[in-house]
Amino acid sequence: MLSVVQAQDQHFETVYRLTNNNDLEVVLSPYGARLLAIKVPLTEGVRDIVASPVDLAGQKAARYFGATIGPVAGRISQSYFEIDGEKFVTETNNNEHTLHSGSNGFDNRVWLAETYEKDGEVGVIFSLTHEDGEDGFPGKVQAKVTYSLDNADNLTIRYDATTDKPTLYNPTNHGYYNLTGSESNPINSHFLQVNAKEVATTNPDVTTTGTKTAVEGTKFDFRELKTIGETQLDDPFMLTHEADFDLVLVSPDEKVRLQITTDAPGVVIYTTGTHEEGTLMKNGAMAVRGAIAIETQGIPGAEKFAQYGDITLRPEQAFHSATTYHIDYLQV
Repeated sequence: MLSVVQAQDQHFETVYRLTNNNDLEVVLSPYGARLLAIKVPLTEGVRDIVASPVDLAGQKAARYFGATIGPVAGRISQSYFEIDGEKFVTETNNNEHTLHSGSNGFDNRVWLAETYEKDGEVGVIFSLTHEDGEDGFPGKVQAKVTYSLDNADNLTIRYDATTDKPTLYNPTNHGYYNLTGSESNPINSHFLQVNAKEVATTNPDVTTTGTKTAVEGTKFDFRELKTIGETQLDDPFMLTHEADFDLVLVSPDEKVRLQITTDAPGVVIYTTGTHEEGTLMKNGAMAVRGAIAIETQGIPGAEKFAQYGDITLRPEQAFHSATTYHIDYLQV
């Protein structure tokens, strides 16, 4: 039955459970307006395809798993930006750069939550206020993140924001996935397709250079569905929006397919490595390549390079963006 309930969980404290008529379940946390689980009802049992630390303490230690990232996702090179000739300095927390807006970013905040049921969907609206000058960002920003689930097995995340001063705004969801249901299984045998002809070129420290690289003939060429293999990724793909979907991830047994459609200009794809290895997850210790992060967003570095787009938010406009995750699964 289509429903949304607030509950107390022994591992994650307050959670919100969204369920549809097909028994697909999505679990959310107000800490970081965070995606904790997508529980897929297969014939052989429920498969949770979201990679997540085992409890709330693990989430706080790991920071980004499943969280809403903002106000600005990714790295702000050299920890500064300019708007209309005025310079703003942000917290340095990743070499000389700002990563995911610093130590008090959206992921490390407890959001207000409001549930709703209407028009064939259920959802949770998370909201918070990011104060003027907080973490170096100008403007009082009213931010909302809405998760909704419908009976067509679509999970949609909508981002809305307003500001009273010009500022930067480029949020994302930092969901990690392993479609086998266990983070102990490497993702190498997953199938991936990304409808992108170019990636934003990155420096060794993963900041962007202001240039683009064609994917043809490179490790980034996932224009056709193929296995991930040993490919290590931490890169912004520039989506073409020329197909019915922007990205698809398929489990090795082909029983679960995650198809993603977004209005965002790009998607950062990150495959986990030795940094995450051994982290205690819901379904075992994290393998060295135990998950893939899929982060739809504006292109990182756009605050420095106009050719990547514009992530400036101004008082006379409002920010709106949406990403839909369609979960296909076999029940045979």
